[in-house]
Amino acid sequence: MSHLNHLEETLSEQPLTSLSLTHVEFDPNDPLSYAFAYVTLSPLVIVISYISTIIARRELMMINMFLGQLSCEILNSGLKKWIKEKRPSDKIGIGYGMPSSHAQFIAYFTIFSSIYLWYKIYLHYHTTKQVIVGNIFGGTFAIFWYLLIEKLIRPLGIFKTIIYSPIAKYFYLKDNTFAKDIIRVEYLNWLALNREKEE
Repeated sequence: MSHLNHLEETLSEQPLTSLSLTHVEFDPNDPLSYAFAYVTLSPLVIVISYISTIIARRELMMINMFLGQLSCEILNSGLKKWIKEKRPSDKIGIGYGMPSSHAQFIAYFTIFSSIYLWYKIYLHYHTTKQVIVGNIFGGTFAIFWYLLIEKLIRPLGIFKTIIYSPIAKYFYLKDNTFAKDIIRVEYLNWLALNREKEE
């Protein structure tokens, strides 16, 4: 049996589903709906930005912020299973709608949420109430995470232990949380290295 025959047999026997991570439905006759359909992908852009920044900068604070963002998403999943409120439309999205994970994600991250939250209602992905609750949970979790990291964990010296560990040294991890004018410091280091090469 050829690979193609096996694939056809598999397709006919089992129903397939799509990866809904980037599947967005919108009204093609509404220009605003069309624009908001692209805005819905912003959490993916934010995650890619987190990962890129972590790889490029190797900053402990950015790693902590990203871990907080992921923890917020896990919290959202638990809240949806606990609250069990349906989405405003059964045609759009699967699973529960309360709280809106998109709203919670964006509320954790930035003020940009005011635009982001409006489009979730406009496209009928969530009700106004679902978006407000997602925003409240996301914002509250961001405050909780910051206080946990900066007021509880950092004073215990855990980050110093992490930064000076062999694995952190291997990956060149650093913590510039209290560095003043880091751009100037990096520039002066770059200048010194270039002077050494020229001499």
